[in-house]
Amino acid sequence: MNFRDLLKPLFKLLVSMVSISLAACDPHASAASPGAPASLPRVTVAQPIVAKVAEYTEHTGRTEAPESVEIRPRATGHLERVVFHEGDLVRKGDLLFVVDPRPYQAALARAKAELERARVDHELSRKNTARAEELFKKEAIAARDWDIQVGELDQMAARQASAAAAVSSAELDLDYAYVRSPIAGRIGRALITPGNLVGPATPSPLTTVVSVDPLYVYIDVDEVRGQRLRTNGVGTARVGFPGEDGYPHEAPIDFIDNRVDPTTGTLKVRVVVQNRDGKLTHGLFARVRLTDGVAHDAVLVSDRAVATDQDRRFVWVVGADGKAGYRSVKLGPLDDGLRVVREGLTPADRVVVRGLQRIRPGAEVAVDVISMRAADGDLAAAEAAQ
Repeated sequence: MNFRDLLKPLFKLLVSMVSISLAACDPHASAASPGAPASLPRVTVAQPIVAKVAEYTEHTGRTEAPESVEIRPRATGHLERVVFHEGDLVRKGDLLFVVDPRPYQAALARAKAELERARVDHELSRKNTARAEELFKKEAIAARDWDIQVGELDQMAARQASAAAAVSSAELDLDYAYVRSPIAGRIGRALITPGNLVGPATPSPLTTVVSVDPLYVYIDVDEVRGQRLRTNGVGTARVGFPGEDGYPHEAPIDFIDNRVDPTTGTLKVRVVVQNRDGKLTHGLFARVRLTDGVAHDAVLVSDRAVATDQDRRFVWVVGADGKAGYRSVKLGPLDDGLRVVREGLTPADRVVVRGLQRIRPGAEVAVDVISMRAADGDLAAAEAAQ
């Protein structure tokens, strides 16, 4: 055996290794292999759910007390006492402040004395008139003297009435020295402390009181929604406040404004929230959900199936040929965790809910099928984990 014969086996082995390497690098050779389907992108799809949905819109607003009062003194004098505890709930008629009442007590006593004197003078004039009447009937006095006596009686009666009015005015002035709450509600802090001279001209109020039950929530809605509320009836809303989950308060709508704001194109709507325990306060931020009140069939998908293309929303669907396609959609609100799709999908579509990043338009994909609720549950679990 010569040297050439020894190299032949080594040459054949080298050629075989090069052929195998070229085959591994050739994509056409790989695509033609029997195991090609295993290399397709694998995605998970689910069919949309069809359910009865009453669509809603969400708005923000603030609470406003139906009654809000600045407590101002009507009597002039030094402020003697502050009777309430700041921040407490007060009832209508509760005593809040006391202005020095002594000048008004003295004025009342003087007015009562004047009334008593006027009463005595009137009684004396009445008796004198009765005697004069007997004398006049007997023609013992002149008609002129009789007329004078009758006029004096009328004057005494008027003086007594004036004195009685002065007593009523003095009693009212004395009552003004005791400042009371004109409404029931929650009182603020005392803005003027005892010892200060107060009166009707004092710039600052003594304090403020706002009613607590019920409370109004004012929101602005677009003119289409406002017209729909008028057409379907004002109905009710759901309201949530800071620190609360969801919208636990059901509240009636009792007012829709009579004109549209031309600068914003919105209507003001008022919702009435019960606040019997007094925990809610004036000026509190509120979330309000308004429903149409009319349920209709809607197509629902999980939010994880929805992608964004600049200002447009879309989903990927897998056709009967196994190829992925782009589908632009118009979305509505959430309902029981699923997103309402107003336009762009049918219940028969297979919507990609997992593996969106592996899809290219028109590319063939391998699919796994789950329910849309299962996909939505996965999304909720992922958000909870984060």
